[in-house]
Order: sequence, then C-alpha cells, then structure tokens
Amino acid sequence: MKTKLLTFTVILITFCEVMAQKIYKTNDGHIEMMTLVDGKIIKAESHNLSLYLDYDSKVVKGVLDLKTLVTDVSDINTIIQEREDPLILQFRGAIPSVDFLSKRHDPISFNWLVDVTYQGKTYKSQFKATITHIEQGVSMSCLISATGQVLVSKTGLDSVIEGLDKIIEVQFYQLILKLE
Repeated sequence: MKTKLLTFTVILITFCEVMAQKIYKTNDGHIEMMTLVDGKIIKAESHNLSLYLDYDSKVVKGVLDLKTLVTDVSDINTIIQEREDPLILQFRGAIPSVDFLSKRHDPISFNWLVDVTYQGKTYKSQFKATITHIEQGVSMSCLISATGQVLVSKTGLDSVIEGLDKIIEVQFYQLILKLE
C-alpha cells in the first residue's frame, strides 16, 4: 500500500510540475496609465500587474487592481484607495506568433486585439505591441511591450473619478521567460 501511495504521489507531483510549466505568471508587472482629469495630465503607475501567458495557446491575461495605482495627486490616490467595491481591470488577448519563445527572432510588431473587462463589462480594444528577443547567456526570453487605450465610457471609471477624460492611455512592459 505504501508503494502505491508513494508512486501516486510522485506521478501527481510530476504532472503538476509539467502543467505548471505551461503557464508563465508574474504578480509584479509594471503598468503606466495617463489621462486628463479636469484638463490636467495625470500619470498613474502600478507594480502589481498580474500577467499570465499560456505557452501553448499564446494567450496573455492581465489583471490589475486599480487600487494599487499611484499618482502624484493625493486626492485621486485617496479616492481610488478608499473605494469599497473592487476595482479590478482585466484584459486578455492572443499573441499572433507561434514561435516567439522557441527561437531567436527579430522584433515582432503587431496590432494586438484584446478584450478589456471592468466591473463586468467587456469590450475590445486594439493595442500596438512588440515582442523583442533578449539574450541572457544560455537562456532566452522575450520582452512584451504594449500601448493602447481604455475607453472610460465603456468602463464607468468616470463614476469613480470626476472630471476624467474619455480615454486612458495604457502602457506596459513585461519580460517573459523562455519555456525550457
């Protein structure tokens, strides 16, 4: 009985490790946003962007709690952080390149169609994205960078911050490690 239990445990751990290697995950991605509030430029950033890349499907999912955003305007920081309801912004999109993590490559630029979800509302947005190969000795990785816009009217963020402009510019960079 102990041998069967030990064998089952080894198989389970091996299966979990193999499955875990199919998803790249980080919880400390960097994202920047910029918009106008009452006609003044406001920049916000967070180092708490969670990103997930499925190595098989090349789908990237991003999750950001807007309460982790920091601006240089203390009143806006207070408004965001004191909200009781969750302020979770999500996006999801497939990368249209099947081999960017399997071999060296020149920068790959593409129009990236993503689904943006906030407060249960989902709409499509197009980001300009680039995947750049990075040499790191023996290992390889890629830097994914993307810029795009979030439409305030589609999200309802204007009810959170009065005087918010119609568009929020979004930019993020994330290093993705090569699957070994």
